[in-house]
Amino acid sequence: MRTHAACDRLREIVAAVLEIDMTEIQADSLFYDDLAADSLEKVEIAVRIEREFGVPVDAEEGAELSSVSAALALLRAKGVVS
Repeated sequence: MRTHAACDRLREIVAAVLEIDMTEIQADSLFYDDLAADSLEKVEIAVRIEREFGVPVDAEEGAELSSVSAALALLRAKGVVS
């Protein structure tokens, strides 16, 4: 999957979980600081990333997800995004 398509899909996931408009989410928007996510919403984002992209996200990786950019880096490291 290409980076741009993955970024858009990640933004859609975050928007759905946080119930906000996708246009409010930039790649570098921090889940806690910029988007006011709580810890349960962050877990839900990690679970949806697992389902959508078909890759496991362990607890440590989930804890490190701080933004769409961080999620993209994780997907690159797992070979899902080129």
